[in-house]
Amino acid sequence: MYAVKTAFLAVLTAALVASLVLLYVHRFDRPMLYYYGASPEVVHGRAVAFLNPFRDRHDEGLAKWLIGDLRTAQCEKIVRDRLQAEPAQICPVLRSNSGATLIWLGPRQHDPRGDSRQLFYDLPEDKVRLLVYFGRDEWGWGIRTVSVLR
Repeated sequence: MYAVKTAFLAVLTAALVASLVLLYVHRFDRPMLYYYGASPEVVHGRAVAFLNPFRDRHDEGLAKWLIGDLRTAQCEKIVRDRLQAEPAQICPVLRSNSGATLIWLGPRQHDPRGDSRQLFYDLPEDKVRLLVYFGRDEWGWGIRTVSVLR
């Protein structure tokens, strides 16, 4: 009986290690492990999302930094000059929300026009979604613009 329990535990441990290795290997091309529910574009929709714990978090760090900067008095200048977006739509929403939760992390899209990626953040106090668009330009990979879905 003891040998059967030990063998079962060894098989279970091996399966767990193999799963973690597969997650680590696919960390770049599969940032979302599981997503069930409304599309991220649906503002009032509910969904369950499981993010890959081994994903590349560089873009998330840049987006969090940007969100923090957009909650300051410099928001209008940053949105108008750097992001070429409309400050009247973005700045009031970010100032009135204390939290932003990542709900969707799209994989990098490779196309002839250039690489791109979208990150969706839920801003629960105003019930809106903040989209952060990444892409490649003359300075390299970075944030291109932001928009708000109501």
